[in-house]
Amino acid sequence: MNRFIAIIGAILCVNMTFAQSFHGEVTSASSNTPIANAIFSIVEIEVEFQSDSLGHFNYSNELPSHFTVRIYAHGYDAQLQKIENINQDFHFTLIEKHIALDEVTISGAKNTLQRNSAIHIETRKLSEMNTITTTTLGDALATIPGVYNSSTGVGISKPVIRGSQGIRVVSFLNGLRIENQQWGGDHGMGITELGIGSVEVIKGPNSLLFGADALGGVVYFKDEAFAKSNSHEITAKTQFESASLGTKNQLLYKMAKKNVRLSVGGLYTNNADYQLPSGQFAQNSRFNDKAAKLAFGMNKGSWSMNLRYNFSTTRAGIPGHTHDSIVNTADFQVDAQKRKNTVPAQVFFNHFLSLENKWFLKRNEVSVLLGQTFNRLTEYEDKLTIPGISADLFNTLYTVKLKTQLNEQFSLISGLQGMYQNNINSAKATEQLIPNATTMDNGAFVIAYFEKKGWNLQAGLRYDVRQVKSLETFKGTDPIQRLYQGLNYSVGAVKSFKEQTIRMNVSSGFRAPHLSELLANGFHHGALRYEIGSIDLKPEKANQLDLSYEYHGEHIEFVVNPFASLLTDFIYLSPLDTLISSLPVYEYKQLSKGYSYGTDVSWHWHPHFAHWLHLENSFSYVSIEGSEGFNVSLLPQSRISTLLKFEIPMKTKFRIESLSVQHQYSFEQNQVASYETASPSYQVFNIGLQGKLEGKTPLEIKIGVKNVLNTRYIDHLSRLKNIDLPFPGRNYYVSIVYQLMFNQK
Repeated sequence: MNRFIAIIGAILCVNMTFAQSFHGEVTSASSNTPIANAIFSIVEIEVEFQSDSLGHFNYSNELPSHFTVRIYAHGYDAQLQKIENINQDFHFTLIEKHIALDEVTISGAKNTLQRNSAIHIETRKLSEMNTITTTTLGDALATIPGVYNSSTGVGISKPVIRGSQGIRVVSFLNGLRIENQQWGGDHGMGITELGIGSVEVIKGPNSLLFGADALGGVVYFKDEAFAKSNSHEITAKTQFESASLGTKNQLLYKMAKKNVRLSVGGLYTNNADYQLPSGQFAQNSRFNDKAAKLAFGMNKGSWSMNLRYNFSTTRAGIPGHTHDSIVNTADFQVDAQKRKNTVPAQVFFNHFLSLENKWFLKRNEVSVLLGQTFNRLTEYEDKLTIPGISADLFNTLYTVKLKTQLNEQFSLISGLQGMYQNNINSAKATEQLIPNATTMDNGAFVIAYFEKKGWNLQAGLRYDVRQVKSLETFKGTDPIQRLYQGLNYSVGAVKSFKEQTIRMNVSSGFRAPHLSELLANGFHHGALRYEIGSIDLKPEKANQLDLSYEYHGEHIEFVVNPFASLLTDFIYLSPLDTLISSLPVYEYKQLSKGYSYGTDVSWHWHPHFAHWLHLENSFSYVSIEGSEGFNVSLLPQSRISTLLKFEIPMKTKFRIESLSVQHQYSFEQNQVASYETASPSYQVFNIGLQGKLEGKTPLEIKIGVKNVLNTRYIDHLSRLKNIDLPFPGRNYYVSIVYQLMFNQK
């Protein structure tokens, strides 16, 4: 800790500036011809610029004394270079690559190309996940192998990673941990797609980098890049879907001038009840979103800063809500489609604020991220004015990291991370599911990296302490105070050959029981059940072996990623085969030992002899078993996803650029818990066209049909399965993107 303070103090006292020009050229390795419009990204300060028509580049604004630059262009393999002396003329060569770009991973403690990460990280751009336009961010995430979507209708969704969801999956937005009362099975993510550029998913336990609760996986959202250096960008998007008569509109402005960058935008969506395959409508499945965001960045010499603020509010109807002991499924399938707000409903308010500062020395980099988040969850059951549940969650966070380059091969990252939560119930609410309480986290970690001859090794340790304290007597239980501790590790190695990558990682995770599991004793109307907690619960632990093999050939990419986990003291909800006020009763219990295993397999075929053809396919399978044959509930169905894309060469002013056909086959799910029903297999076809209208300000246009065959299906993770309410029927969509870019004078 003294070393942190000393280094930060020294940097604050000495402001070093480096205004030399970073210039040179970029050419093709095979032909030595210039590469026009190659994108240069300075990873540490989030600055982008590009080469001119002759492959020359010149960035003359301030830069740190050392930095990492990523160079990439369409049809070439991405390159990551460390730059320590810019007082020279650089010449970069890129190798032609027919299939895909290798992204830089941000979620790992060390920025590196995806193939060189000792942890298997799935990286996707939002545009890739929206080849067939999706309705929500949760739908987009479900296009990633091993990632699923637990939903309550269309408006409420949350990610499921290898069978884990809720508290076991931790979400980050630009490094800021998002706490949105995800302990509720029906509580949505609280993040919209506004300004999101990409997402990274780490599957399985990874408490080393992300602290307590990262037992099932991590979803790391990253904003799209600021505007390219000395330019402005305006992007307007609008989208319409026929099934819900839903509209989505967003506007984003970005600018970058010298060493200052700005991004500001807003989003509004509005959806009526969605149409079922039968032609009727899912009663009270309507929802709307509002969002705004602001990002401001600047750098000067050895220092850079990013200030970000995100606001979102969602109002979502809760379809399928009933207290009747005998459910009539026809009551929730109605003939009239409505949009007006009614009850029951959930209303979310989210405020996310973060300030990140970085200082760069010759062999060190110090980063300090401070954050404040606020989430208000309100559930209305019978009246629009009196909430059944209303709870505020304040969360103050910090992360301090020191990166030290010991020599050419060894580097070290150490840090401190923590948060302080305050849960406050509203006096206006008629119910309380958890008491007023505080939670305090503190953790310290150290990670060592070694690189040599294509090998990248990583090993680290982390120690976490969590204190949970209730502030009042709650439904007959006196105030409690619990202290939980966890020591976690991660050891991994990756070796990259010319066309192959092999990777192995062993990691652990730790999750303390949540207040909802310790003290719950009441109705959870959104989840349609009565929940009973247990104050004797112990922390969950997990140890995972994760392997991956990747082949990157001239025409094909292939990835296989098997895994196996040992789960200890696994916390689960057990149905009690009884009712309270017509709602089923569930009790939190603990399984001494469980096992999770499965695999994700994906491949992408893009042959030279049929340059217009892309064929992508993936298979995901997961199983979770307990001792003595115990089965965990809500286990995802195995899934095969296929995307067939035809690129269409046209040179007209209005042209169709591609035709995409998407198919998803979900296998039957018979591995179910007590009192849980099995789910049959189903398949869904989607089709979409993407075109462009050329002009001074071109328009990108997407049209298509989701669920082309009007299939009636209910996913096993749907929380409306109990009332036999299917997903939307045939759904036509149109999306228009207008983008205006111009340079600074």
